[in-house]
Amino acid sequence: MKKNFLYLVLIFSTFSLTGFAQNQQELTPEERETIEQRVIEKINDFLSYLPEIAAKSNKPLEERRLAQKYITKTLELFIGEGKNYQYQDQYGEWRWHEAVKMQTTSRGRVNRPKPMSLYLNSLMALPYQTVQIDTCSAVRISNKLHSVGNGKYTGSAVFIQAFRATRDGRLVVNDKDAKQVTIYVERKEIPTGDVVWIIKLGDVRITTEW
Repeated sequence: MKKNFLYLVLIFSTFSLTGFAQNQQELTPEERETIEQRVIEKINDFLSYLPEIAAKSNKPLEERRLAQKYITKTLELFIGEGKNYQYQDQYGEWRWHEAVKMQTTSRGRVNRPKPMSLYLNSLMALPYQTVQIDTCSAVRISNKLHSVGNGKYTGSAVFIQAFRATRDGRLVVNDKDAKQVTIYVERKEIPTGDVVWIIKLGDVRITTEW
């Protein structure tokens, strides 16, 4: 299957955060840049994996096996990796959350969100000849992240994604929408004294914000 991709141009608003670090000090410019770059990588990986999964159920065995590997790689980007997960809310309380969900559109109509694992397997089974998933324009991160204690924070990012599919040589799907994804950030110090930022993605939903 021939796949065409648009390169992702990433434009980020500046974080205006206080109380982010455990000592309640404002983030340094270097920390902001590091977090933004890690978010870029996660979203970019997610979007680049989808075409490797799409419309592969009727393809040769080797392509199907490769698609299953990409499903696993995609789930690893998300909190809970396709299963129910625990998280700390902004009041420090631990809660259970349903498995991460994905929301899509069909010919301009918004669909009900479905579990990410189910979405990815449905994506693999699409009855199309070719599938093209493009990213357009920009990714924008919310201005603020919310502290939930113990060096953990949540926020969101918005990206624009186009989905096109053909059947019998004809374009049968041509959707483009803005999607908002929840971001989970964790600050960790490693034995060397350095700080690493662990980023996980959460629910992905259709949004009108841009």
